[in-house]
Amino acid sequence: MDNIIAIYGQTCCLKTEAAREISRFTGFKLTDRGELATTRAKVARALTAAALPEEVHRAIDDETREIAKRDEPLMIFESAFMDAVLQDVKNVFFVRLKASDEVRGKRWAHRKEEGGGRTRQLGESIEQRDSEDAALRKKLYGSEISGVTPALDIDTSNRKGADVALEIWETFQKGSQMVVVTNKPPMDKTAKKGVSPGPAKGIVKSYNPKRMPFGGFITDEKSGTDIFVHKSALVEFGVSELQKGQRVEFQIVEDGFGSFKATKIRAADA
Repeated sequence: MDNIIAIYGQTCCLKTEAAREISRFTGFKLTDRGELATTRAKVARALTAAALPEEVHRAIDDETREIAKRDEPLMIFESAFMDAVLQDVKNVFFVRLKASDEVRGKRWAHRKEEGGGRTRQLGESIEQRDSEDAALRKKLYGSEISGVTPALDIDTSNRKGADVALEIWETFQKGSQMVVVTNKPPMDKTAKKGVSPGPAKGIVKSYNPKRMPFGGFITDEKSGTDIFVHKSALVEFGVSELQKGQRVEFQIVEDGFGSFKATKIRAADA
């Protein structure tokens, strides 16, 4: 019986969003191998994960296959090459996600610009990433073409990550007959970090709208946490610039990438 959900596809096809949502409502851990490669690329100051030495990629693949051997009720894997990594494993429910180049381009721009350059989107453009990923796939696995037939092949161009996750889970569950408690309350990330979404006050720690991450950070007075502020967040209240040491009022919201950001910035009352 399948006990592994493996999601793969090109960048900006909602792979991570769907995988994280499945992990959230089932309570089972996501093993994000693509994120691991990206993190190592950042540590090595490589332009993209494709620039890492071949042995690094092969070591990650070997480790992934070892994890897949564990006797777990459910495992969730996600990366662009997860089909190739696990193609010889028998108990895998493969899911390929795809989207139009136009939509992927818009998602890329949003993650790079609106996300303040702080996301996992390494590289100069989505075209560059596609080209590098194709070359890396051929080098590591011998072909640019996938060797598996997915159980699900989903176009996410006009979909949300949560919606895609629900389709994946319902289809997987029908075949596996797996039953899990899906009404668990979501993890309180705010409690873990001491950050409370909503109205806040703080001191501008740094701000530069012309260089990545195209904004700066405000130290939240209540939690002491540095909250990212993108330059676009200043527009609504007619604020054109922030100065280091300036005291401001703002709203804290989740940024969609597992952290928080500041919006609705304005000068604090004296």
